[in-house]
Amino acid sequence: KVVYHDVHFFLQVPKKPSEFKRRLSVMIIGIDSVSHMQFLRGMPLLRAYINGLPNIEFWGYNRVGRNTYPNLVPLFSGLNETELEKKCYEGERNFDKCDFIWHHFKANGFNTCYAEDNSAIGNFNYCKWGFNAKPTDYYLRNVMLEIDTYTRYSIDKKELVHCTAGRKYSDVLHEFMHRMMPHLRRGPHFSFFWETQGVHDYFEYSKFLDYKYLRLLKRLRMHNILKNTLVFLMADHGMRFGSFRSTYQGMMEESQPFLTIIYPNWFAASHPQAMKNLQKNAHSLVTTFDLHETLKDLTNVKVLTDPEIRSRTGQLRQLGQNMTRGISLFLPIPETRDCELASIPAQFCLCQKLQQIDTTDQRSQQAALFVVTAINRLISNFTLCQQLQLQELQAAYLMQRNNDDEVFGVKVRFSTLPGAGAFEGTTMFVGNSLALNGPIIRINKYGNQSYCVPNNYKIEMYCYC
Repeated sequence: KVVYHDVHFFLQVPKKPSEFKRRLSVMIIGIDSVSHMQFLRGMPLLRAYINGLPNIEFWGYNRVGRNTYPNLVPLFSGLNETELEKKCYEGERNFDKCDFIWHHFKANGFNTCYAEDNSAIGNFNYCKWGFNAKPTDYYLRNVMLEIDTYTRYSIDKKELVHCTAGRKYSDVLHEFMHRMMPHLRRGPHFSFFWETQGVHDYFEYSKFLDYKYLRLLKRLRMHNILKNTLVFLMADHGMRFGSFRSTYQGMMEESQPFLTIIYPNWFAASHPQAMKNLQKNAHSLVTTFDLHETLKDLTNVKVLTDPEIRSRTGQLRQLGQNMTRGISLFLPIPETRDCELASIPAQFCLCQKLQQIDTTDQRSQQAALFVVTAINRLISNFTLCQQLQLQELQAAYLMQRNNDDEVFGVKVRFSTLPGAGAFEGTTMFVGNSLALNGPIIRINKYGNQSYCVPNNYKIEMYCYC
């Protein structure tokens, strides 16, 4: 009779740096599918504790992609998902040749760590090949695969929250973080931790994480790790599915994940101009493209001296409207920046006011039918996927600049048959022409409806087999 069954792990002690001097470490702590407002509603204890630390909370942080992968690819690489796959993934069976940010940290003498709590839908593994070689010095995936294979069981009816020997998968991730702490003090480190299970699927799950992350930050402080570490506490997007997502508020929150940066006082004191810009950017329009440029600066903080910042600021101003899509948060992001300049698709852009219009309006009907046609065009090469028909147009919003009657957008939310899929899409009207503006996103779950196109993450949300 089996009394106890679990998977255990140990962490090898990293080498000490050849010479000791204080260097800034970087830690990214991510919680999937938590909007800024949901962070304020569901994690008050954590936020109150953070407010007792030197920190900056960002109010203009906007998503750039549909789900986790296209939002984190810019963070890691500075590229969008299409650019990354063309550059180093197409024709390969893994991401090993891709130039990710942890390689830059490693080249500058940092120990590196990458950990997610969900091996099935890992950022580089859901419908993709992942890595052949271990990408970082410390890598949790192999542990989670062993748990998936030998000791996994579920505790919810939908079988979306998994456990091993009385611990949720997120508990394993947090155990990993806690056991990393002694090693994080031995030298500069770059670490990435990402929690998905539960919070990805249940709207109110974040409130169960409030105390857990409060405890984590307290331990980081107790172990003096926060004294030398800049921490990004962040999400990728808000809740993407469910009844709340079908509301106007849910639609707005999906594009506004939370982002807070916690920093050591000595770093702020030694880089006054860079930190002044970081504070100013708390209310700027920012994305993970900007976070990538920020991380690049942190691989070698010599570029953050006041003379360097002044020089780079001058170069940025000279670019004017030709500014790059990714701008370090240590530089002043221009007030003229809009969604187009920041590479935010219109579907996710909140800079334009939305005016609700009647679903019987001709523009609403045209837009909905156009988006359904676009979906059918996407799946046309997959003969096992049925062509979709418009079932119901549920909401429509006019996106218009300067009362221009010739150029405007219409954002529609609708359902289709067969399969009762719920979608949102944005159509641009330019005179008599129509064009899709941004990706078409699905806002309800589709289960195994797309079983006939396995491992095709670009098609599965549209396909009803």
